[in-house]
Amino acid sequence: MPEDLGADDTLRHPRADVDTTARVDAVARALDNLQRRLATPAQLQGFLQELCDCVVSTIVEADMAGVTLVDEDGHAETAACTDRRAVDIDLNQYRNGEGPCLEAATTGQIVKVRVDEVVERWPAFAADVHDIGAASYLSVPLRLGEAHAGALNLYSFGSHGFGDLDVAMLRIFTSLAEVVARMTREAAAAHDEVAGLKKAMVTRGVIEQAKGILMAAERISADEAFRMLVTNSQRRNLKLVTVAHEVVETVAAGDGDSD
Repeated sequence: MPEDLGADDTLRHPRADVDTTARVDAVARALDNLQRRLATPAQLQGFLQELCDCVVSTIVEADMAGVTLVDEDGHAETAACTDRRAVDIDLNQYRNGEGPCLEAATTGQIVKVRVDEVVERWPAFAADVHDIGAASYLSVPLRLGEAHAGALNLYSFGSHGFGDLDVAMLRIFTSLAEVVARMTREAAAAHDEVAGLKKAMVTRGVIEQAKGILMAAERISADEAFRMLVTNSQRRNLKLVTVAHEVVETVAAGDGDSD
């Protein structure tokens, strides 16, 4: 299925008369800023918001930007945006089940349209957002993991349409966002794994300490001390580590009283 590139580059917006090299340099600077942002721990939500702000400040034709996410159940939401009107546009798409952002998110195809095409393709959506005044749309697919499809969306009040250079630049931003999402997931998984290991180490340490106390008090072997802990745990329906804590705390309290 070919990319939906309905708007050509023959109609130019006055603001678009900017040297291409300067525009590419602006994207490079924006990416550098976003890369520095990645050096500090951050939630993906905050990054997506900064991404939207960065896109609007870099792509001169864009008046607003937003990120649409669609979960496995088909529920769509706007995860970040630069203007409340962008949310209103998105909500009308979600309500009508049609529109450029949803199509890009669900089909994985770039959607680039002007207002006249919007009226033809999605009449219900077009009627609902007419008063908002958006006249050009560009949505590029965005994959943020297995659980979410999505799109990075640009809106313009000018009817000039977005050009091929805008598409190329927006693709760069979506590629970066996908890398960040993967890094965030991997970092979260690593954090959980480390936390699990730390917890296991603490648990093991308490159990070993309780075994040592029982071995000394009852003059039994390590295996017998462990079986005592297990039996107590099963009889009282408590976790093994909870029983071990009780043994250690009882001895600690006794030592405190003897002082």
